[in-house]
Amino acid sequence: MPERLVLRLVTAAAVSLFLVTPVAAQTSAPPDSPRGQLIAFGSALGSAQGASTMASLASLEVSTAPLGTSTGGFTYTFDPLRRSWDRTASSFGPSFAERSLTTGRAKVSAGFNWLHAKYNAFDNQKLEGFELKLAQNIRGLAASYSAVDMRMSSDTVVGFAHVGLTNNLDVGVAIPWIRVSQSGQGGLFTSSGAQLAFSTLPKSSTSGVGDVAIFGKYQVWRHQEGGFAVAAEMRLPTGDKNAFRGLDVTRTLVSGIWSLGGRVSPHANVGYEFWSSEVPISADGVIAAKDQYKYAFGVEFAPHPLATIVLDIVGRGVRQGGSVAYQTFPGPGGTSIDALVGIPEGLNQVSFAPGVKWNAWRSMLITGNVLVSLANKGLEATAIPVIGVDWAF
Repeated sequence: MPERLVLRLVTAAAVSLFLVTPVAAQTSAPPDSPRGQLIAFGSALGSAQGASTMASLASLEVSTAPLGTSTGGFTYTFDPLRRSWDRTASSFGPSFAERSLTTGRAKVSAGFNWLHAKYNAFDNQKLEGFELKLAQNIRGLAASYSAVDMRMSSDTVVGFAHVGLTNNLDVGVAIPWIRVSQSGQGGLFTSSGAQLAFSTLPKSSTSGVGDVAIFGKYQVWRHQEGGFAVAAEMRLPTGDKNAFRGLDVTRTLVSGIWSLGGRVSPHANVGYEFWSSEVPISADGVIAAKDQYKYAFGVEFAPHPLATIVLDIVGRGVRQGGSVAYQTFPGPGGTSIDALVGIPEGLNQVSFAPGVKWNAWRSMLITGNVLVSLANKGLEATAIPVIGVDWAF
């Protein structure tokens, strides 16, 4: 066997010894699932801790990302004297936030959105070009670090519907269909950049239902085209966590909603989401995320009766876990490795969401938005385009 090949095999085996035990303690994932493939990919490079953390944060990002399914753009109230339905707002409302207005008794709003996310960074390191280091500062061995060149994306088509049970109460449902794709390669490298070992993440693509949402909103106080409302949303654990489509926990969001009406309409939301159990982040399950807070604020501008421009800031913060950092793992004979692992700190994510709603025909709206990431140290997509259609009837 050539000397260089022996060196590669010995180095890979030595590095992998650092992290085998913590991964064995984690709840196993099917080896042919996207999560299982990603963990195996990192384990071959001595970076199972980092790969396992990335897999957990992939599920977290896909499952908690905003879907743009706020209450429909057309809101009505019934005038009993004239026996007619009147629109209650000058604008068509936000896409990634809620306004206090409800749809109107016996009125239905339904539609769908398509979102495409191409993830390009993890922990502020680029996924492509071997810039993401799952392990670094390897001491006492021939290799100096392990790095990956990855491609990961998700496409989400979410169908949603809202119905007004009364003039003040809306209920609704949102059903996301999610497709996640991944592929990549990685290696162990010397300090000079010479590659000692190689690992491949097979190209895969899986699709299915994500975490289904059930929604309710009640307007407590109405003032002209605005007011204050309270809302509750329950996310059911219908998505497969091993395919990055769900978190395997029930999530219940309780929020308050304020808005004003007019040609220029500001709005603000704040809420807290309770999770039925913790979501493991680290390979050994010691680091876990539990609950998150959400907020959104912005303004709608109606330059024309058939169009609304929306500018929103949308944020969410995962509590207890979700952030990552490098941790030193000692090995035999004075060797050590700094691996990228989950740490007990929350993860804050903020996006800017400009968009437009156009009344294309009767009560049909065509919407276009983009979610621009302003802050996210997890799995990040710089810009997520969103296209949708919304009907009222």
